[in-house]
Amino acid sequence: MKIELNGYDVDNLLRILNQKNIKLYNLKRTGQTFVSFEINDRDEKKVKRYIKNYKSNITKNPLKRLPKLIVANIGLIIGVFLGSLFCLIASNYTWQILVYGTEELNKTDIINYLSDNGIGVGKINHESSEEIEKILLKIDRIAQVSVIRKGTAIIINLSEKLVYDDVSFEPITAQYKGIVTDINIITGTTNVKIGDYVNVGDILVLPFNINAQGEKVSVKPMAEIKGIVYVLGVAELSREETVLKRTGKSITTYDYFIFKKHLFSGRCKNSFAYFESSVYNEYISRVIPIVRQVTVYYELKEQLVVHDFAKERDKLSKTSIDLAYDNLVTYDEMLDEETSISIIGDKMIACTTLTLLGYLNG
Repeated sequence: MKIELNGYDVDNLLRILNQKNIKLYNLKRTGQTFVSFEINDRDEKKVKRYIKNYKSNITKNPLKRLPKLIVANIGLIIGVFLGSLFCLIASNYTWQILVYGTEELNKTDIINYLSDNGIGVGKINHESSEEIEKILLKIDRIAQVSVIRKGTAIIINLSEKLVYDDVSFEPITAQYKGIVTDINIITGTTNVKIGDYVNVGDILVLPFNINAQGEKVSVKPMAEIKGIVYVLGVAELSREETVLKRTGKSITTYDYFIFKKHLFSGRCKNSFAYFESSVYNEYISRVIPIVRQVTVYYELKEQLVVHDFAKERDKLSKTSIDLAYDNLVTYDEMLDEETSISIIGDKMIACTTLTLLGYLNG
């Protein structure tokens, strides 16, 4: 930083700056009242305090500071450069091979097989996903394989060839009622077609594939079956209902404990035919850890309740809506919500149907 000053008694100013251990560089005097010099940037605040009574011109040269910053941080700069260079080079290598879906095959054997074919960890592998899939399909036990390149990892999902057995794997079944609109089979054989109406429990995908020889090969079925899904919530209310209600009578018993060890009881005989109870603790002393456990038995009596369907219609409707939404899973779009109420005999039944686009197999 360069400072030019014009004023009287500049000698005294220079003496003060020297006493304050402020280093001056390239000091130049022109006459009795003019002086110029350079200082370190860190001394800027100190110097400004002493030159405020002088006419001054301060010139900062960031280009001159830049080499000093580079020299002061040369280790950091080199480290950042080398780190960036390493990351750039390392990103072209494969550092992980992940294998999923194995049953009988050994994951290590599959990774070793790839290594024997020039694809391994710690190497630059130029093969595409399709080329790696073709290599893996040469393994006789592999029925299907999917390979994804993600960053520095190769992710392999496969299914194995097994002797067909109807009970080896469970089929995929419908978890909801609905109409099939989209079928995406990963492994397995579809048992439905687009436009089919299915009920809960219907088989959507069978647990086998058909190989090139026309043979059934057992596989764990994986698929996404989308459709127009109907989710139901049903609530019903009888006109007459017997309920238990408190009569207002109660019996209280006590049990005493010290250090959680039972001391004695103060019990009365509970003669109630129907009852409900409540238990809580009372701490008798803050010094001695004696606890009294209080049990209160409340008498219950059967009472006949006659429901007014007109008054309870809205409450029953809300219950059916809540039940329907409780059964929801992930879906793409809600299409409709409809609630119907009917009276059959001595019962009122509310049924809410949610129509949505989602997965029939849950």
